[in-house]
Amino acid sequence: MPEMSRAFHNSEADLQIARSNPDWADVSSLRLILRVKEIVLLRAPPLAHENFQESWYQIITILNYAISTSQTLQSCWMGNGNLSLYIKRYQDISLFVPFPAPAPLLALGPFLKNLDSVRNCLLQKAEEKLKSKSKEILSTVSLKISLLFVACLIYPVLLVSFKQMTEWIQNYAGSLKERTEALKRERRLAEDLLHQMLPKSVAKQLRTYNHVQAESYEQVTIFFSDIVGFTSIAASCTPLQVVEMLNNLYVCFDSRIESYNVYKVETIGDAYMVVSGLPERNGEKHADEIAKMSLDLVAAVRQVSIPHMPMKRLQLRAGIHTGPCVAGVVGYKMPRYCLFGDTVNTASRMESTSLPQKIHISSATYHALLIDDAYEIELRGEIDIKGKGKMKTYWLLGNKNYSVQNDSLVCHWKPGISKNKKQESSMSSVQQSRYYTTNTE
Repeated sequence: MPEMSRAFHNSEADLQIARSNPDWADVSSLRLILRVKEIVLLRAPPLAHENFQESWYQIITILNYAISTSQTLQSCWMGNGNLSLYIKRYQDISLFVPFPAPAPLLALGPFLKNLDSVRNCLLQKAEEKLKSKSKEILSTVSLKISLLFVACLIYPVLLVSFKQMTEWIQNYAGSLKERTEALKRERRLAEDLLHQMLPKSVAKQLRTYNHVQAESYEQVTIFFSDIVGFTSIAASCTPLQVVEMLNNLYVCFDSRIESYNVYKVETIGDAYMVVSGLPERNGEKHADEIAKMSLDLVAAVRQVSIPHMPMKRLQLRAGIHTGPCVAGVVGYKMPRYCLFGDTVNTASRMESTSLPQKIHISSATYHALLIDDAYEIELRGEIDIKGKGKMKTYWLLGNKNYSVQNDSLVCHWKPGISKNKKQESSMSSVQQSRYYTTNTE
């Protein structure tokens, strides 16, 4: 029975499609009904033939297969009064069981007529479902096309907006980066300025709103200096000339003291105050650091001329004393790092009783410098110190390791250059001094 094998083969293929697409079940069932009708009309043998019963079993199998595949076919089959009599239910499964078959059912004419009725019902309902499905598909396609059309209209606007937003974000990020860098630079400048006015440890405590406690130091060395005849020089100058002269002098001094382990405390008028041993303790090196620095500054002052008297040079009077002191921050609006104690007063007295281009040191400083025995010191003798009485003092003449005081150690003042060039010149002299000191020592 090749026709029957082909029908089963086609039905199996249709079943695979129906599993993936339920709407194909009606089409598959309709094809099976047409296949049964073709077999009955064209291929089946006469009823009396003995093989007809075998063919009839196969036809019933195909019909049951079609009924179980399509719910629509099952509904149409149950709606046919003649065929519904032979539908049996087994465990929720509807089966076409026409045996024992009555004579009318076995007549081909009525059976094919009932089969055509079921087919027409299936076609009608399948057409209704197809129309409904087509409407759904058409609605879905229309909606997608509408959305696509709207997207095509909106996309360029969104693209332009996104591009503009991206450019704005990039510009803002670049501007923010520049502002951050500028803020960092300003902060560094502010910190550098603050560190020039206060020690770093003190400035750090003030930035955190902590109270700075006064601190005692057992041994420090303090240096004082002032300009000889400054009052008369200032009287013969204009105020601007005085300011320019002092500024260039102290720029020179400030650049020189960076070569030594010292801390500049303050300048008042022509007075210059430097200390070693605080705020960072340096053991017994404080006297040696101040002694080297004072010799350097006394030599450096010779290079600074008087603005309205270019042929004359300034002269320095210096004094040094070693002893204990207390350091602390005074004031709130303009806090100042100040030193207190008799050591400060004695160092000031050493300066006031000194002579031009001389470094006047106390006995305490003299004994501190004897540890290394690296300096040429001359006894001055006992002199009367205001508030202290008789004191034995000395002159600091030079360093034994320096055969000749080299002018390369000294800043050269050039009144015509700008402030930045002055600072560059000062830094250059610092490097030269370090190189010279390393080679000579």
